[in-house]
Amino acid sequence: MDSHARIVIIGGGIMGAGLLYHLAEEGAEDLLLIEKGELTSGSTWHAAGQCPSLVGNYNLAKIHAHSNNLYPRLEELTGQYVSWHPSGGIRLALNQDDVDWFHYMKGIADNVGFRMEIIDPAKIRQLNPHLTLDGVVAGAWTLDDGHADPAGLCNAMARGAKNMGARIQKHTLVTNTRQLPSGEWEVVTDKGTVTCETVVNAAGCYARVVANWVGADVPINNIEHHYIVTGPVAPFQDAEEEMPVVRDPWASTYLRQEQKAGVIGIYEHSGAVTAWSPQGHPTWESDSELFPDNLERLMPWLERAMERIPAFADAGIKRVVNGAIPHSADGPPMLGPVAGLRNYWMCCGSSFGIA
Repeated sequence: MDSHARIVIIGGGIMGAGLLYHLAEEGAEDLLLIEKGELTSGSTWHAAGQCPSLVGNYNLAKIHAHSNNLYPRLEELTGQYVSWHPSGGIRLALNQDDVDWFHYMKGIADNVGFRMEIIDPAKIRQLNPHLTLDGVVAGAWTLDDGHADPAGLCNAMARGAKNMGARIQKHTLVTNTRQLPSGEWEVVTDKGTVTCETVVNAAGCYARVVANWVGADVPINNIEHHYIVTGPVAPFQDAEEEMPVVRDPWASTYLRQEQKAGVIGIYEHSGAVTAWSPQGHPTWESDSELFPDNLERLMPWLERAMERIPAFADAGIKRVVNGAIPHSADGPPMLGPVAGLRNYWMCCGSSFGIA
């Protein structure tokens, strides 16, 4: 176990590994990432791998646009398979408020540099003939969207970072962080203590617990998120192109092709469940954990999803995934320094896909 580093990142999911990669790419040296288990074993491994461009604010749009530019090249850069699918995406508009928001986002898209077109229902049907368009008045077509294997992405960035000189310490549990009178930090683990200049809390579902060690209370809540993998979908069997990922606010779902099957991901507008209630966070022994599914709770959203793509209703259910996703109070991830603490940063709370 190394005893010194310039920057220590706590957590080896997509946020921690992504930060490690980009710091190394920018020329930062003496970097150490510490992960209590295997890389991806928190929320990353079970994520659906969505990479949307239409994310609601300028800074987050810049991050997603960068990721959607990097991910298609990541396998070539690192040698790690990432299963990038450049499917594009369509978000449906149900009223004029939705269309007005599209125009707002079009300004961001033009400034940031990702491709977006506001299209009419006829164009939506041309791009995705499987949709029922009742109530749809327009769509936002984001051509650079895609999806990828989250574990592949995380491991690719970890490998790329190591190739640039960064270090990764797996199967090492961080048990405390404390600041020294010099301003340096001690990161205490079950394998020894590391002294560093800067600590980054990228601890995912544990981020709030880790922040509490230094007296910070960060507004992150771990929420159960279901997605469903269907059986074979008839129209997909002979399709030459993958359908764009559909995001439907009426059904509060994303709808995607997964090889010859479908994926339905549900964001519950009401009745969302806090994971690991009442404490709200996993035990330190938790590893690659999933929860029992609750299809009854999801039925209002599933029924609408089946109405939107009727072919999914005939495909049956192959697998249900219910895992925890950390959510910040206002949606976007928490990226930046913690007020009142020198050289302590947050990098967590990402709930908008894997970008």
